[in-house]
Amino acid sequence: MAVRGKKSVASMAVASPVGVDNRLAPPFQLTPAQKAEWVQIVNARPADWFGPEHASMLVQFCRHKVQSDLIAQQVEEFEPEWLLEDEGLKRFDKLGAMLERETRAMNALLRSMRLTQQSLVRADKAVATQKGRKPWQSNDD
Repeated sequence: MAVRGKKSVASMAVASPVGVDNRLAPPFQLTPAQKAEWVQIVNARPADWFGPEHASMLVQFCRHKVQSDLIAQQVEEFEPEWLLEDEGLKRFDKLGAMLERETRAMNALLRSMRLTQQSLVRADKAVATQKGRKPWQSNDD
């Protein structure tokens, strides 16, 4: 409820925490790699973007991201000649399926937290193209 009249000197002298940055801290149960992912995501948004209600989704995203990185590393280290054998082909297929599953889980969590590019850019605020040109087309065409 608003107070009528002039404000007292005492009421104006109260400091307000305008510059306080209360970012959501990573939970203790995360691994160092998961904590690093957490900090990167939380620091990429304004300080008040994430609240305690987002913690469980962020935890799961960080776990999926680190798991995905481990699987991707295995795929990158896979030798092409291993594909000539049935066991190598089965392993490569299994790694690909695991990577796809992790990617789908990460994408679902990102969409739920509205962190995808699609949810961050509003269509009505996007830059309009000139004379029907696509953004990647130059004026020389």
